[in-house]
Amino acid sequence: MFKERLKRIADYEWELPKGTKSCMKVPARLFLSEKLLKQVEDGAIEQIANVACLPGIQKHALAMPDMHFGYSHFFKVAAKGFL
Repeated sequence: MFKERLKRIADYEWELPKGTKSCMKVPARLFLSEKLLKQVEDGAIEQIANVACLPGIQKHALAMPDMHFGYSHFFKVAAKGFL
């Protein structure tokens, strides 16, 4: 569900639009190749969408190429405004 909503911004940059989940305050940006994107679990993309829902987040939620699905949200996310 979430992978289908991604829009390519550049060769190694993808955006999950604000509104993919109703609580999203900002869009999410993923930085990885198309080859790596094919291997990413949909749950990992949902987790970056959840980070985009956090109070106080600004501009984008960011996910790096080593993103993966796990408990809570992954630690490689740089939530601008929190760091």
